[in-house]
Amino acid sequence: MTAFLGSRLSGYLAIVAASVLFGAWATVGTVLTTFLDPLAASFYTQIIPGFLFLPFLRPSRFERRDLRTVVFLILTGSVLGPVLYFTGIAATTPTNGALLQNTESLFTILIAFLFLRERLARGGYVALAAIAVGAFVVTTDLNVAGIGRSDFLLGNLLLIGSAACWASNNNIVTALSKRVPIRTLIAVQLLLGTPLLAPIMLARGVSFAIPADRIPIVIVIAFGMIGVFSLLFYHAFRTIGAMRTGAVLSMSSVWGLLIALAVFPQYGITAAQAIGAVIMVPALLALYLFESRSQPSPASSHVRAGETLKPVAPDGPKLL
Repeated sequence: MTAFLGSRLSGYLAIVAASVLFGAWATVGTVLTTFLDPLAASFYTQIIPGFLFLPFLRPSRFERRDLRTVVFLILTGSVLGPVLYFTGIAATTPTNGALLQNTESLFTILIAFLFLRERLARGGYVALAAIAVGAFVVTTDLNVAGIGRSDFLLGNLLLIGSAACWASNNNIVTALSKRVPIRTLIAVQLLLGTPLLAPIMLARGVSFAIPADRIPIVIVIAFGMIGVFSLLFYHAFRTIGAMRTGAVLSMSSVWGLLIALAVFPQYGITAAQAIGAVIMVPALLALYLFESRSQPSPASSHVRAGETLKPVAPDGPKLL
């Protein structure tokens, strides 16, 4: 079991499952902001699953030199990212939200490439490009005319800002998770970062009240969309690296489309979107196969030159 959890296959399976949850976020976020202020939505969707990770809140796992990094991790992942996202999604359309949330994948890949020096096999770049093209086609249906409309511009810019915050956060987690357990990193962000939203809510006069009939919805969304997603997402980062995780996360547009069709079948699917989905699925398989052939086995002590963040660490992912 331990060997499987440390394998690339487990990382790819985890991020595919996480991309399904991520694909539903634009719709879920829109629903939440119909009865909660964006700040309240940010607060509850993080603090509720945070209690699940309370036993893993172990500051002793960090070193003194990690202090500034952890502060940045908390601010980007638990304060700025969520606040910008929920504020932005309330000021734009769900369609724009589905499109722009995929910029997190792009930022994650760029940061991993430029600053963490992650690299792919040559064929992996072709697969990554195919995934990006497919994601663009699925989310935009080759029609981006509405994204720059002035009445949605502020909301769209806030969504892009949230994506940049979370992408920065993602890459920091990749580095820290080599020596700090994943569940500890999640606990620190949710339990130490989320309470910082409370004084902001009080200062702005935002109500903490949740309509009684909506409490079950908030609880399910919080545990499923944040708790489960975080575990799957960060496990993928630890086992296959930030660049590959960001690439596969782009498939969230396909899952988001399928979920929307299941909930709102009247909207249908266009030929362009179907083609985009067909491009992405084999590209994902190709990305895994190219990397499987080019990477050493987990037991091997050899590392490819130029890759400073190994997709598979010799001790496997630190889950505990």
